[in-house]
Amino acid sequence: MRFIKSRPWTSLSMIVLAILIGVNAYFVFKDDSKVARSYFIDEFQRATVGDRVETIKKDAIVAPAQTYTISADAKSLSAIDVKRGQEVRSSDVLATYKTEEVDDELTKFEAERDAYETELNDLESALAQIESEYGGQSKPKSSIDTDQISDKLNVTVKLELGQQNSPSSAVAILNRYIAEAIRQVALMDAQIAQIQARQGVISPVDGVISNIIEEAGAVTFEIYSLEKSMLAYLSEDEWQKVKDGQTVNFDLQHYEDDLSGIVLQKQLIATNNESHWANELAKSVKLPQPSSYEVILQQDNVLDNIPFSTVGQASIIVNEAFDAYKIDSTWVKSTKKGQQSVYMIGEDGKIRLEDIDVAFKTADATIFTGYMEAGTPMIDNEKRNILARTFRSMPVKRIKWQQFKEIGWKDYVKYIVF
Repeated sequence: MRFIKSRPWTSLSMIVLAILIGVNAYFVFKDDSKVARSYFIDEFQRATVGDRVETIKKDAIVAPAQTYTISADAKSLSAIDVKRGQEVRSSDVLATYKTEEVDDELTKFEAERDAYETELNDLESALAQIESEYGGQSKPKSSIDTDQISDKLNVTVKLELGQQNSPSSAVAILNRYIAEAIRQVALMDAQIAQIQARQGVISPVDGVISNIIEEAGAVTFEIYSLEKSMLAYLSEDEWQKVKDGQTVNFDLQHYEDDLSGIVLQKQLIATNNESHWANELAKSVKLPQPSSYEVILQQDNVLDNIPFSTVGQASIIVNEAFDAYKIDSTWVKSTKKGQQSVYMIGEDGKIRLEDIDVAFKTADATIFTGYMEAGTPMIDNEKRNILARTFRSMPVKRIKWQQFKEIGWKDYVKYIVF
């Protein structure tokens, strides 16, 4: 107080100066300030370019690519010839029918086939004789001597041949009967094969017997194909991101090589308590709740020595961008028109706002492309004046002693004041 009374003008000047400094600080440092100033940057992310992917990682189970079921009337079977877990080949007999009636039919068709086979041999023999004896004669005969050709031909053929006075006509008749005999032999072979198949239940594919069920007077064989696929179960949100054809990388126990594949098919209907492979997988891992959707994953390589129900990891690539950058999603500035940008610090140390093209977003990051030098500092989405200077408590890069000597005292004062 004594100082103020003794030096009123000096005191007044100090008060005015303090007010001016305070007002200046207010207008410089308020959020919507238009006054150019330096910003202290305490946190930043460096722009690093690379190939970016978003994956959904799920537990997956080895399952057959196809499951086949074959049923038969239990009363018509005399024996079941396979057991659960047995590997079978296509056309192997799974169960044998009672054969009393089958044997009678088979005997009848085999006798008919033998008759047609004999007739075919006789016709081919007659054709060879006619071509040998009459083929070189230019003058026609009144008729063909069928007794000299073959006495084993049937009456109809003999009559037709006996009425011919041209060897070429006789050859044509024999060729017609030969073609009919060949057709009848083939027909008998097909009927015999059908009868033989009826002797048992036949496996339609190479596979493994997964189950044999006897109920309601029927026997049902369930067969897993030897070809395998992998099944995973997605939540509803994950289902929306996954698409057929997307790349999948697998990590599978007992399989040492790299293994990849694709998303083959995703189901529209949620799994339920009757979903066998979902129940198998649920024994060792927790499936999405409250509902899950099955997706079929097809690996590129054959899983020869991997048993069914083996559990592995599947990484489904749902988004991918090449030569892209990554930044915290909260650091991205968006306009009402949908344009997105990030604050960055240029080589001159000034703040700039750079437009970006967003490739995709993950739970906590935005992946984008655009022109930006690798290593460029990117700062958070706090409103700042464009081209304002920035400074940090520690240098962005390690400064050498030579660089310290190049900075004059005026530079220090400028950064301290502004």
